Amino acid sequence: MAANTPTSSTCSQSKPHQSDNTNTNEQLAKVLSQLANTLNANQTPGPNTNSRGTKAHIPDTFSSTEPDKLNNFLFQCRLYFYANPAQFDTDIVKINFAMTYLTGVAQDWFEVGLNQENQGILQDWLSDWNLFVDELCRHFGLLDPVGEAANMLDNLRMKPGNKISTYNVDFMCYASQLGWGNSVLCHRYYQGLPNQIQDPISIREQGKPTLFQDMYALAMTIDHRYWEQDCERHCARQAEKEALESHSRKQGKASTSGSVTAS
Repeated sequence: MAANTPTSSTCSQSKPHQSDNTNTNEQLAKVLSQLANTLNANQTPGPNTNSRGTKAHIPDTFSSTEPDKLNNFLFQCRLYFYANPAQFDTDIVKINFAMTYLTGVAQDWFEVGLNQENQGILQDWLSDWNLFVDELCRHFGLLDPVGEAANMLDNLRMKPGNKISTYNVDFMCYASQLGWGNSVLCHRYYQGLPNQIQDPISIREQGKPTLFQDMYALAMTIDHRYWEQDCERHCARQAEKEALESHSRKQGKASTSGSVTAS
């Protein structure tokens, strides 16, 4: 929070600041009213409400207890803004909307900010989206986001039975937060691949790719081929099973028919 955060003694003086509390409640009511108008507009959009013709999911709430989810919360907010540009044409509207999805300690932080505004302590992040994001990340984000991303990338492995798309999404999410070079990313990407992809890469006559883009494209091709062959093997096993069942039924009918003739 800003350096001028009120002390506990200041916050406890409720009677001298009764008018301030009233103003705070009025501002909270105003914010909630703006949110209600936004939601109502989403339910009955006009012809030009969303020129892109897309619908975005309302952001999940963020309580600050899971710092690793802050980036996802902000991403969901940006998606919602992008899908509804006419409703979020100013930073203040964006901030008010995002604040209504804060809970717990994060919501308390918002409330303190409003109280400071009433006491004449201006908060730039209440009217500037980028500053608002910086404040959220400073107080409720990961302490070392780059180090956390590097650690997650070092331990990332493609899980057995998964297709490579899941691994790619996680890898790119962490890699985008780092400044690692092409060759380092290429090596790290290869290390996280399973044997059914690593083996065909390692025995290539041309050798393993040294550029991340080439390694990425090759791994995608091998994974696609692997699942295509797996589907073909499954279909072949299913056909063989059905053929055996059909043969058994025919033998059973022939045996029954022979028994009736003999009797």
